[in-house]
Parts: sequence; structure tokens; C-alpha cells
Amino acid sequence: MLQAYDHRAANVITDRSNWMRQGQTEKRTLVGYQNPEQLAMPRFWVEANKVEMPDWGCVGFKDITSPTNQRTMIAACAPRAGFTNHFVLVRSEAKPVRQLCLLANFNAFAYDYCTRQKIGGVTLNFFIVEQIPTLPPDAYDKRCPWDRRTTLETWISQRVLKLTCTAEDMLPLAEACDFTDGSFRAEYGGRLHKWDEAERAELMAELDAAFFLLYGIERDDVEYILSTFQGVHDEGIGFPGEPSVAQRILEKYAVLSQTAGGVDAVRL
Repeated sequence: MLQAYDHRAANVITDRSNWMRQGQTEKRTLVGYQNPEQLAMPRFWVEANKVEMPDWGCVGFKDITSPTNQRTMIAACAPRAGFTNHFVLVRSEAKPVRQLCLLANFNAFAYDYCTRQKIGGVTLNFFIVEQIPTLPPDAYDKRCPWDRRTTLETWISQRVLKLTCTAEDMLPLAEACDFTDGSFRAEYGGRLHKWDEAERAELMAELDAAFFLLYGIERDDVEYILSTFQGVHDEGIGFPGEPSVAQRILEKYAVLSQTAGGVDAVRL
């Protein structure tokens, strides 16, 4: 039901003819994604008073994975709900906007590449994640190297909020982060952002390029790391000739590194 920056990737429907696995996923269509009123529907429900979670929701990652999958670390911000242990919740006392920077760190290709070196089976346990080099919280207090007008926290979190606040159940997160830059201005005062496939590809490419720079990874190594992931060199979405995921990231990497004039890697 969850994918990277996507808390409503699928509904769960009951197929009683499938006696081995009655709970089946029903993927969301593009039209469904673009409707902020269409929320993810689960198979089971939990009483709200039994869910210990902030009103704005939580950051978590999927624990069933594999180093041979297209992506190994898949993380998302999800609304307040009752989750099973297969969506590992990341507990933190940091403010929500700072936790969204951690979410971006989780979903970065640079981080995923490190994750693949650690996992040996199909379960990404929390003790494995604790061993992976993660940027420290105070790294986001610094000025953004490629945009000195703002901090890294603001630059990263604003992109994550646009990727995440796409449906009404994310309004509490938008409120908690004082997010008003969304495209749904008339309807939601900018608290929500319309799902746009092309724009999402650009935003995620910017975030990936940023974390490659923050980890101090040179361009040649960026190209190698991306080459180890399946599908990143496939033709992009939309019209024929659209850049691939790898091309987008490398283009953004070139722009950000040139604008920054060289970025000092964050000390881990």
C-alpha cells in the first residue's frame, strides 16, 4: 500500500475465491492520484484510541525487500493509522519538518546503495538500518550550498512536502509543517499539492542529486552507483525521448554542483 513518497499506492480488496491470500492489492490509477479526496482503503481497521502516533502521522520504511529489487529502501510519510510490523515506524522527537529530511535521506539512491551492501535476505530489519550512514539531524541547520537564501532543511522539506501532501489525509502534516506552497491554493490554501508525474520525477531527481553531493560522491561514482539499479536507464515517463531517471539525476547533479561551486560532504 506504500511506495516511496506515496502513502496511497494501493487499496486492499478482499478476493474470497483466493483462499490462500484473500487480501489483494488494487493499484491506484493516475486519475485516482490526482483526486485529493481519494484515500487508501485498508482491509482491516483499528480503533483510533489504540494508535499511539502524532496527529500528523509518521515516517517509516518497508521491511520486506531484497538487494536485487529495483529499490531496497522504500520509505514514506503516512497518516495516523494502525500499521503492522512490516512498515517500520521511525520514532523521533525531532519536529515533523526535520523528520521529512530524514525521509528524503532514506529514499536517496546514495543511501539505498549502502543499504544493499548490508542486507543479506529479504527483511530490512531496524538493526540493519541503524548501521547505515545517515546524515545527522544538525546537518540540515546549515545554509543550502546551492541556494544560500535558505537552509538545507527548508530546501529539502519543501520538495518532500510537495511529493507527500497529495491527499486530504495529509492535511495534518501540512499544518504541522506550515506548508502553503502546494498547487491546490483555492481548495486547500496551498496545503496540498496536485499529483503530477513529470514534476514528481524532477523533484525526486533534485533530492537524489542533493544527497549525492551531501555524501561527497563524485560524478563518476554517481554514474556507477546508478548503474547498479534496475530500470534507472529506461526511457522516462511521458512522451518518447523523455530523460531516464539516471539522466535526470545526473543533470540535476551538474546544475547543483555548479551552482554550489563545490560542496563539502557532511561529516557522518
